[in-house]
Amino acid sequence: MNISAVLLVCIISAIIVAGVTSHAYAVQFTVFLSPKQNAASVDLTGVRFLTLSYPAGGALANQFNGKSEHVRFTMNAPENVISTINQDIASEKQSPARITNATMEYTGDMLGQPDSLLVSYKLDLKALISNYVLQSSSNNSIIDLNWRSFIVNQPLVVDTPKYGKVNVNAPIGLFQVTHPAVAQQLLNSPAADIMQDPILNFQTIGAPMDNWHFLFDPTGSIAGASGLFSQQPGSRAVSVYALGESSLREGTYTEQTRDASASINGETVGVHASTPPPSAQIQIAGFSKTQKSGNGGDVAYVSAQAPSGTVTATGGFPTQVLLVFGGMMGGIAVFVLFKSRSPKTTTTTTTRTTSGKSPPAGGEAPRSSRVGEGSPF
Repeated sequence: MNISAVLLVCIISAIIVAGVTSHAYAVQFTVFLSPKQNAASVDLTGVRFLTLSYPAGGALANQFNGKSEHVRFTMNAPENVISTINQDIASEKQSPARITNATMEYTGDMLGQPDSLLVSYKLDLKALISNYVLQSSSNNSIIDLNWRSFIVNQPLVVDTPKYGKVNVNAPIGLFQVTHPAVAQQLLNSPAADIMQDPILNFQTIGAPMDNWHFLFDPTGSIAGASGLFSQQPGSRAVSVYALGESSLREGTYTEQTRDASASINGETVGVHASTPPPSAQIQIAGFSKTQKSGNGGDVAYVSAQAPSGTVTATGGFPTQVLLVFGGMMGGIAVFVLFKSRSPKTTTTTTTRTTSGKSPPAGGEAPRSSRVGEGSPF
């Protein structure tokens, strides 16, 4: 086995490990678009972290210190959620694409410490996206990509059997379920904007497609072997676009932060919010080339065959492209590790809202072992 082959295997393995590690924490967007089917499964994940800093030994410290609280549920997305998202895609992005048949998985976790409350949110939306093909012929298609960067500015309130009504699209929703008095004071404070900032915000995914890294695999052999990319029946060629790796050309992708203060029960509280950098992947069946549309959005021109001279992922495999993918996922993995190493305190009281089981000895809330379900707590 030559050196390049060994390097290729190592890089692919590194990408897989880093990709699995990052799924629970990065802003995610993953889709495989088939021009022939004009319908595809899309996975959208919104993530947010909050830290409320309060005086040690005060009333809020007594209320939260040592507590680990969790609100978690999975459900079919109700019609009000689907219609709101579709309205935003139509009005904001002028796109004909629409989502249907969506499922939602919501995770909200709180961990109280002597002088701070750590809060994490994750909203995973799996849906069917359709009507993204603008034009189609026997050999060529034009696909709309502008819908990818929508933002849902409205509250998304769902009715759950266990928790009642929950606003899954804003940080305040978790507090309204677990600590309604604190939630009301936060909404009446300068931190209200942070507490109502939409979790389903994919504006960072709207970076121009020229800034996305591109890989074309005409046979699907490398993509399939890596386990990272999908293949659709009847289509072997795959165009892959990836966003999230920082470089001189694309710029630096960093976490987005906001800060404010609030007065709760007479105590001054610092509110810090952070959103991880984006991680996105768009796969298109066939060879594609992106261009700007008339309304300033992005479209992909798709053909079954690549033009002569196209750099592909077979034969002389472009290792530098894999290095880009590995660097992108590795950078997100570093961010995850940093977040996951937040200082913990031994809890004395544990409130679980989703299970009657007690935590293990020592009182600290266990971390989830399931990828995509955990939090840094």
